[in-house]
Amino acid sequence: MRKSRSLLSDGIWLSGLQIFAALGQLAGIRLFTGLLSPSIFGQFSLLMGLVTLVCAAIVNPTMQALLRYYPEYALQGQGARVKAAGARQLIKLMCWLLPFGIVGIVVSQAYGWSSEREMFLLIGLVVVEILRMQSMAVLNAIKAHRLYGVWAVAEAWGRPLVAWGVMALLGINLTCILAGYLLVSLSTWFVMQRCMPSEKNVPLPLAQDTALGIRFWRYTLPLLPLGLLGWASGMADRFMIGVMLSPADVGLYVAMYGLASRPILMFGNLVENLMRPPYQSALSQGDGVRGNAYLRQWMLLVISGSLFALVLACIGHHWLAGLMLGESYRQVSDLLPWLVAGYGLLILSHVANRVCYANEATRSIFLIETTGAVLAIVLGFILIKWGGLRGAAQAMLLYYGAQLVISMLFARPWLPKGIFSGSAKSVHKIFSLFVS
Repeated sequence: MRKSRSLLSDGIWLSGLQIFAALGQLAGIRLFTGLLSPSIFGQFSLLMGLVTLVCAAIVNPTMQALLRYYPEYALQGQGARVKAAGARQLIKLMCWLLPFGIVGIVVSQAYGWSSEREMFLLIGLVVVEILRMQSMAVLNAIKAHRLYGVWAVAEAWGRPLVAWGVMALLGINLTCILAGYLLVSLSTWFVMQRCMPSEKNVPLPLAQDTALGIRFWRYTLPLLPLGLLGWASGMADRFMIGVMLSPADVGLYVAMYGLASRPILMFGNLVENLMRPPYQSALSQGDGVRGNAYLRQWMLLVISGSLFALVLACIGHHWLAGLMLGESYRQVSDLLPWLVAGYGLLILSHVANRVCYANEATRSIFLIETTGAVLAIVLGFILIKWGGLRGAAQAMLLYYGAQLVISMLFARPWLPKGIFSGSAKSVHKIFSLFVS
């Protein structure tokens, strides 16, 4: 009973904080689209896409290992050792990727793609984002949902507001926006570090400590390309739009993309942060029945929320664009239903991915993400060339739908009986509702 109440209480707190954070992100979109031209907003989005690429390539694989092993070792009083193993691996990966970063900086300066100040601020954002993602993963692993939510709220509201303040003082340009983002990210990280729960290690033989590092590396190795693959499936379309169309088209697309993706992803993360830790703990304790019950609840919540968002987007996309975007961005509101449908399929595929992570099937994750990335580039190129921005949105629906089918097939050995067919029916309902 206490566990149920604790889960419900955490869910209420996390839901409230995540909703407030989502509102902050949407408010930031409204602020920027009302202040910036589509061209400047498009350039800023492309720069932030590069930050996301670097951070995902370095951090995400190691953080997935931390989330996998922390519940297991925490039962033995060794949770702090898992965090230390993750930190050591992050440092190693950062050292390995440093030469590539130096080459990128030199090329950028040689071709005049960005100013020295913008490059300095981008490097700062990359470093702080790596530290933030590590801390967020730890909070998720130890089920510190309230602190996790407070941090998300502070960044979601603080970054656009401070960037707006800097632009009000110094003028509207990319340097001011990046400076505002870096200032808030760094400040919130310093504050939250003082609030992070501390743990003490129970003495552990050196051989077991070394074995933990080896387990971390073996788990992480197949996931190392996933940062690039995930970036390709999630952000390559905006770079193709920038090359094949224009920076202004990137701004229009990203504004509508953010209006669709941020609430859906926030909802998916909310449900995952609530359901994944108890699901992982149940598996670590060998309680498959309880784990399957959590998994069914997880998928039901994701499907129900996605359907609700799709209906809202189909009925009210003109009204939503008028409310949440600047006037020059509202002309592409018809993209919203396509984007919402695609992201509904994506967050459902994430559930199947987490099942593979929980069962250490990281090679399956690699194959899933590789297929998604290839389809994103191929379909994106063809449909953007054929249909412009609308083609980009339609391509996203197609490759995220294919990624969902593939992820469900790979996760099928560990899914409860009947859940595969039930999920397929739910996906069919999403497509049927969208088409009708």
